[in-house]
Amino acid sequence: MLVIDDDDAIRSMLKELLESYKCVVHAHASPLKALEMFTREGKNFDVVLLDYYMPHMDGAKTFEWIRKINPTIKVLLCSGADELRLRQIQAQYKVDGYIRKPFRTRELISLLFKAAGRPVPAL
Repeated sequence: MLVIDDDDAIRSMLKELLESYKCVVHAHASPLKALEMFTREGKNFDVVLLDYYMPHMDGAKTFEWIRKINPTIKVLLCSGADELRLRQIQAQYKVDGYIRKPFRTRELISLLFKAAGRPVPAL
């Protein structure tokens, strides 16, 4: 799984949480660094968890590049935006799903594992 979030605390927590469920996680603060790595290794990922509001390159631009590199990758937004805005973004960009910050662990794990086509672990 690839996590792209500019917030150090959230990114670190997500990496630790997902690794506790035996996921291989690459986490990046910079969308540009994440895209460099994704260009090389994009076929090795099943899901990208993408923060929508980030400096230098927002989630929409990052999403567009991710889909150019790997059109079949599942991309989920993770954002503090309100529910209506997230639904609009999902419809506009055809994102595979979203979760609002702050989120519940159970909800996040379920969403990610379903998107990856994996059985959802018991929580």
